[in-house]
Amino acid sequence: MSFRSRNFPCLNCWYWTGFRIRCALLPNEPRLLDMHWDHGRQLVEYGEISAWRMCVTSLSLLLDSACDRALPWHWRSLCLDHAYRSLHALQYLAETREQQHTLDRLRNRLATLCLLPSLSIPELEEGNPYE
Repeated sequence: MSFRSRNFPCLNCWYWTGFRIRCALLPNEPRLLDMHWDHGRQLVEYGEISAWRMCVTSLSLLLDSACDRALPWHWRSLCLDHAYRSLHALQYLAETREQQHTLDRLRNRLATLCLLPSLSIPELEEGNPYE
């Protein structure tokens, strides 16, 4: 069994944790955000993904989650609070012109983020076509 095939489940676990963050499947479990970051760092250490990819993916996930009005407000705030790690790491990882442009785009996205209030329960129910 090769090194890559042994760690493939770890990559799946990282994506699954990201999915749980994006959908706020455990909105009262803020440790999930730390777990996602730690799994990503382990993947980088094992050479499964690059540090750049891990940080860009994590930051995009957190910003997407923070902007999603269907998620609870406290979860969106937590996602935004944890975005600093990825942004901080990316500042030191940006080596090429393309990476610098990506970093600038992500910085601009964070700086101009418009956080609208989360949807209320009646508003969420209005969008359900099955009732």
